[in-house]
Amino acid sequence: MQIAGSVVIITGAARGLGRAFAETLLAKGAKVCVADIDTQAGTAAVEQLQESYGQDNVIFVACDVTKDDDFLAAWDTGVEKLGTISLLINNAGIGNEQNWQKTIDVNLGGCMRGTLLALERMGINLGGDGGVVVNISSIAGLKPTPLGPVYAATKHAVVGLTRSLGSEFHHKISGVKVQSLCPSLVKTDLLVNSLKTAFTPEVGQALTKFADSLKDMSAETVAEALVKLLEEGRNGACMVVVADKAPFYVDSPIPS
Repeated sequence: MQIAGSVVIITGAARGLGRAFAETLLAKGAKVCVADIDTQAGTAAVEQLQESYGQDNVIFVACDVTKDDDFLAAWDTGVEKLGTISLLINNAGIGNEQNWQKTIDVNLGGCMRGTLLALERMGINLGGDGGVVVNISSIAGLKPTPLGPVYAATKHAVVGLTRSLGSEFHHKISGVKVQSLCPSLVKTDLLVNSLKTAFTPEVGQALTKFADSLKDMSAETVAEALVKLLEEGRNGACMVVVADKAPFYVDSPIPS
């Protein structure tokens, strides 16, 4: 897709990967609606971004991705203030292994809710102009992850949703591409918070050691991979981002 001139909603964009996505896309000429449950952090992030990219190009909306009304209101506000939305990035996510229901509600429910809303609002079969949905999964959605089984389960589901809706069958109907970005762990607040809610105390100890051994990979590196995914435009694609390697695609082990 052409990023310049596009209008984007990014969930969970007050900090971390979402914040990096917002700045990278703004620098490429997009207009961005930063959506986040954390009003204080989101407002502060947008004030900083507006200094660099202008008040008319980036806004903040409060959004709890587990609530239909919040998502609908965020979409409507984005359209009202920025224009017709052509890209949704479902980025909001948590790694709470203790509260598995909340993790499912945010990680999978947020992607599901956003993707279905995008199909409804952007689908050419329903009067829209088409568009793109990018679901932020994880490398944990493509392989076993003993240190985060609940998180991995949600991210596997996000990959399944992306590959299934990102098919030529659905694209012919809706004109909406569905893609997924699958980064390895980045040292963001998600990782820090995950250490506090690990699956078991033993997992917590192992996860702490694993986090200390992680190769440094910046949120900006992941954002650059997002740009590559968008510009190449492979429908249904799952792009992996790991430290010290160029981003690469992983195909489904069993073709449809």
